[in-house]
Amino acid sequence: MSEKFPDLFQFLAGYFHQDWNCDHDTEDDVIRLFIAEASPETVLRVKDELQFVLRTINGEEEIQAFLFEEIGCSYYYPHAWPSGKAWLEHVADMLDSK
Repeated sequence: MSEKFPDLFQFLAGYFHQDWNCDHDTEDDVIRLFIAEASPETVLRVKDELQFVLRTINGEEEIQAFLFEEIGCSYYYPHAWPSGKAWLEHVADMLDSK
């Protein structure tokens, strides 16, 4: 997946690493840090890759497999969000606010 979605991989695996919650109070803080640190071009590429994922990956099991197994995202969204799609749409909305 790092080859198919390189920027999304760097964002989700890099910023939502194993200890993300030791460095940040909320997942939104992680997203805001990414927006602050990344170039506008990188944010745009992440948004584009994320929109592709939202259009093509269906079903909760498929989203979980993509995020946790293929991408290596360590944020376990089911504790706070009703679905992976809802969380990813929230991420996309935050990225759009840049």
